[in-house]
Amino acid sequence: MPFNISEFKSQFDKQGGPALANLFEVQLLNLPKGMTPNENYDQLRGFTFFCHKMDIPAVAINSADIAYTGQMKRKIPTAVQNPGPMTASFFVDSNHNLLTFFHNWTQLIVNHSKGSGMYKEVDGKLPHEVGFKKDFACDLLIKHYSSDTNFDVYYETHLRGAWPVSVGALSLDWAAGNTLSLDVQFTMSDIEFGSDRTGKTSARGSGLLDVLGDIAGFADTVRATVKGGKPTSIQDAVNRLDRLGRSFDKLSG
Repeated sequence: MPFNISEFKSQFDKQGGPALANLFEVQLLNLPKGMTPNENYDQLRGFTFFCHKMDIPAVAINSADIAYTGQMKRKIPTAVQNPGPMTASFFVDSNHNLLTFFHNWTQLIVNHSKGSGMYKEVDGKLPHEVGFKKDFACDLLIKHYSSDTNFDVYYETHLRGAWPVSVGALSLDWAAGNTLSLDVQFTMSDIEFGSDRTGKTSARGSGLLDVLGDIAGFADTVRATVKGGKPTSIQDAVNRLDRLGRSFDKLSG
């Protein structure tokens, strides 16, 4: 079948057209718990407004090679890799509000400053002490909008428990007049995509506790059978074996 440019364009148009890299925004859903709001600077809005580059994280699956005699190796999945660290780029305002925000955030994670003195605490931490994750981690939301001008259509990526592992350097240069951009690397605890399917409660049971309960039940059955002495009849022997069989089936099944 020969290539038809009109058919190609038609199929793309049915799906909203080609996706554009610049139709996105990144939202900080909440300030870190230990962060003090700035009355003169909207930190949540500034985060979204100044973020001009962000990646939707990849999904990478770990695998292992299994060797079989006389056969080619086979790969099997073993786990999902933690995404990141992910790099986002931010325009820097000349009042340095954004830079202040990120430096304050990193000081929540590790008090990297001795500016107040060696034995002075900042947010309950002495210099170089590490904070609690609940006080510095928060959620990020990436929205990549459709190119068909409908801003109600977007793909959503939710980064849970995110925090910066690196706030980049700013290169100052008398010979340059360019706009400064700050690179920040984030790590996160969990990631959710807008296309993820909704799960339901598992019917597998509670794992180890169920196994231990089944073992205890089988042991009780064996103990009761032994204490019963010799079977009084053929039917009594059949009944005892049947009870043992059912208890063992429950343990192994």
